[in-house]
Amino acid sequence: MSQLPPGRDVGDLRLYKPPGIGERCSMLSKERAHGICAQVFEQSPTEDVEVLLFSTRGNSLRIAECGPSEQNALEEISLQIRVVREGRQGRARAASVDPASTGEALDTALKAAVLSPPLELPPLASKSGGGDGGQEEESVTALAEHPPAEKIAQVREYLEAARSEGLAVTGFYDTEGASVTYATGRGCFRHAFVGKARFSSTVIAEPGGAGVAGAVRQGEPLPDDEVAEVGRRAMKKALDSRDPRELEPGEYVVLLEPKAAGDLVMFLAMAGFGARGFLDGRSFLSGRIGTQVLSEKLTFLDDAGDPRFRGLRFDCEGQDRKRVVLVEKGIAKGPVWDRPTAEEGGTSTTGHAGPQPSVSGPNVSNLILRAEGEATKDLMEGVERGLLVTQFHYTNLIDPLPVTVTGMTRNGTFLIENGRITGPVRNLRFTQSLVETFSRVRAVGDDGRLVEPFFGGSVVTPSLLCEGFRFTSSTEF
Repeated sequence: MSQLPPGRDVGDLRLYKPPGIGERCSMLSKERAHGICAQVFEQSPTEDVEVLLFSTRGNSLRIAECGPSEQNALEEISLQIRVVREGRQGRARAASVDPASTGEALDTALKAAVLSPPLELPPLASKSGGGDGGQEEESVTALAEHPPAEKIAQVREYLEAARSEGLAVTGFYDTEGASVTYATGRGCFRHAFVGKARFSSTVIAEPGGAGVAGAVRQGEPLPDDEVAEVGRRAMKKALDSRDPRELEPGEYVVLLEPKAAGDLVMFLAMAGFGARGFLDGRSFLSGRIGTQVLSEKLTFLDDAGDPRFRGLRFDCEGQDRKRVVLVEKGIAKGPVWDRPTAEEGGTSTTGHAGPQPSVSGPNVSNLILRAEGEATKDLMEGVERGLLVTQFHYTNLIDPLPVTVTGMTRNGTFLIENGRITGPVRNLRFTQSLVETFSRVRAVGDDGRLVEPFFGGSVVTPSLLCEGFRFTSSTEF
């Protein structure tokens, strides 16, 4: 990690260039990754060996006090090995791919297998499937190399404007590229590249104002106008939310912007869209396939091939990742599967496995919330009294079956009266069943976009207007 020299003026946007930044870099090529996997297979006494290989490179810019405060560079390789001996599974990992390191990791995995109880898991894949998906190697390499100087140039005008207004700005702008490889000693080999760019910024405006905005793109850089728009949105939220007033807790109509909606969508997915919970009766889909479980205005699907993702088309078992409709027009269609849960459930894998053995089972990876019917341009129109929520914070799951979560609003909460915003309010704590929330959708916005929820993953979601959202208490800020 490198920092700007201490004592510099917070308005000084000149680049401090740490050693190594800007040098040419690339992810592991398909040929190089194949050679590393072959090296492991030659060292292994059994063909029942699996390799997961990741190489990542990128850099980031941190912002504090209306200026760049840190630059960070990342370059790492991670190798995970699984061996199977008479049904016993052993795993190990290495942070280097030289023969000594891979040999040591393989030996550790073999020893772990001897000490592990036998498990009935499907055999390792012996052939590759369809296309591997991902993004173009050249574009991913460009994201990995995206220079800090260009990041600073893109945020310069925003930071200068915020400084002139006396605002406090923090932020994080990073770009990265990665190669992902899955291979087995039985003959399966899959390899693809993925990369992303993301910028998020929070603005504080005294007294009591705060705003946040962000943008993320998969496989391509953020254009100048999108970075600038993030800054404008964050500043406006902060300025508009000064002097918030206290509001009585209770049930309100809520307009959830995509960032807030995305957090709730991901909690719904983690609790309900995986086959392990479905088979164990812990999912709201359990026993309800073909019935109405959510609003008829909503369809949830997982689609790695969507151009907004361009994700991997294989999973951590080497299986093809399929497009899965989870809920269609509010009607439960089914969860995502890996091979172990599919065998148990009498169906086929959808290609959503994590590293095996997996206690938690499969989960969604490229989630899309799509409006059914006509989207609404102005969601505030017709709202007599409600709340606009920009972001949620400290959100946690309480009960997985109704997917009850608790958390707080943050960085821009506003009162809506008679179809327009009438002022900012202090943040509120909520406790709410998300099955109820997504069953009470009054309207869906036309502003669907890619967001990254706080606890990880990627979601494409529009704004949502929901009724009966339960706030239990207010805060002092």
